[in-house]
Amino acid sequence: MYLFLLNNSYFIAQMSQPPGLLNLELRSGINCRGLQMGALLCHPERDKYIDSYLDVSWGHVLSSISQSKISGLLHRWVNTSSRNSLAEFKSALHKTYQAQKLWKVPDPQLRDALRKSIAERVITAYRNYLKEHPELEKYIGDEASNPEVLEEMLGEIFEG
Repeated sequence: MYLFLLNNSYFIAQMSQPPGLLNLELRSGINCRGLQMGALLCHPERDKYIDSYLDVSWGHVLSSISQSKISGLLHRWVNTSSRNSLAEFKSALHKTYQAQKLWKVPDPQLRDALRKSIAERVITAYRNYLKEHPELEKYIGDEASNPEVLEEMLGEIFEG
């Protein structure tokens, strides 16, 4: 639903701008949400749609690798479940990706902004989780679990 709202609000914003102003704004490279984007996306409502989309669509992926603040011997004992969390994360990520990879975001700038937002939230959390659990390094050696490969995979989402 949020992706639908985002696509439509972006389209309406594009159609409501005079053509010359639209090109000027898009070339201006206003930085919004930390991304190099046109001014049309710098709108609180669209930011809210992006955040809501990420929470609803990708929140369950991140919940499997939530950061633990446990230390010492208890931390080592809990780490036995780290492999399960990693497996849950990978499974949820691939299921979500498969479900959404053919969704259509027609505008290339909006599509790129969404891809970057997903990667920023999901891959950053994954990298942090792997830093917190260095014992998992041997389980991510395969290409399918490598953060760079996953980031590249997410770069193909929304082609429709």
